Amino acid sequence: MLRQKPINLVHAMNKINAVMLAGLSSIVLPALAATPQISAIEGELDQGSEIIILGRDFGSPNFSFIFRDDANENLLIERLTSLSSITQGDAWVRQGSAWAEPLTQYTGKDLARGSDSNVYRGTGKAYLGWPEALNGRSNETLFISWWFNPLMDPGANGGSNKFLRVWDHPNGEHTRMAWDQMHIVYWRKDVDSSGFIEWGGWSGNVGSWNKIDAWMDSNTNKMIIHVNGREVIDVDDFRKSNVSEGLDVALIGFDPSIGDNYRNMVFGIDDVYISNSRARIEVSNSETWKEGITSEIITPISWSDNEISFKLDLAVVDKSSPLYFYVINSSGEVNSRGFAKSSRAPSKIEELVIE
Repeated sequence: MLRQKPINLVHAMNKINAVMLAGLSSIVLPALAATPQISAIEGELDQGSEIIILGRDFGSPNFSFIFRDDANENLLIERLTSLSSITQGDAWVRQGSAWAEPLTQYTGKDLARGSDSNVYRGTGKAYLGWPEALNGRSNETLFISWWFNPLMDPGANGGSNKFLRVWDHPNGEHTRMAWDQMHIVYWRKDVDSSGFIEWGGWSGNVGSWNKIDAWMDSNTNKMIIHVNGREVIDVDDFRKSNVSEGLDVALIGFDPSIGDNYRNMVFGIDDVYISNSRARIEVSNSETWKEGITSEIITPISWSDNEISFKLDLAVVDKSSPLYFYVINSSGEVNSRGFAKSSRAPSKIEELVIE
């Protein structure tokens, strides 16, 4: 049984009246998180080159882990101090199921993501789940970013068709969240009498790569999902069950409720990024951080309040055009205008002939 959250107008008006009666002088506003400010970027804009971002108010995020799967290599970074590679076949505990196919590595040009020709390909009901890198953790927050390219409308033939499922305990009897092309459903099965539903379509584009970012924080009760920089889900009453298992990716891919309706649907998945923190670096060709922005996440090597280092790795963003750098801190604050940096010289210098 699902229930939509009611709006208690009496309660809301009572709160407003209480504030008005208290007087403006008695209102104490919470401290706002400082917005990151970039002052300089050092390094050459070559693929794989180390870059250093200098500035202030980047924060000191607690990166317990970062797991990244680009369909070619799987990397696990522990607390930004230890880097290890996970064998491709061992990166995900669940690869499909008795009712679904696994995602397969694919290098065809029809699904290439910019300069990245190594992607995952799925047909019909197909997905991955339970990354080995998150096994045994107790995280109460989770950030997931990935690229999704459906070659047909994922809602065209009806049904509730999931892109993402997050649980904590693998038995599914505790925290549960599922996001599909229509809405998000979430609840603590061991606590809540029924599930909560928040409507919000996926709003992506068919036949092109869409960047999806999902943030879940049981400490602040927030869940936010962006598709191509546009907010499609904003929940403020998310809670986690009181179990030791941390939030985990039970499913990522495409899981239609009526599998036969989508048996011929082909889609791509690429560059899955999972962390306990939403702090990150993003690079774009857009001068401003806005809805509809095309940007790519860069994995940090080190991070302090005034300095971040990383190796440049881009597939979609055009390196021949000016690059704009953005720092998102743990609170989700971001510099609204990107810090621009261009290549030192054009990739080809034309010969000057003087007659």
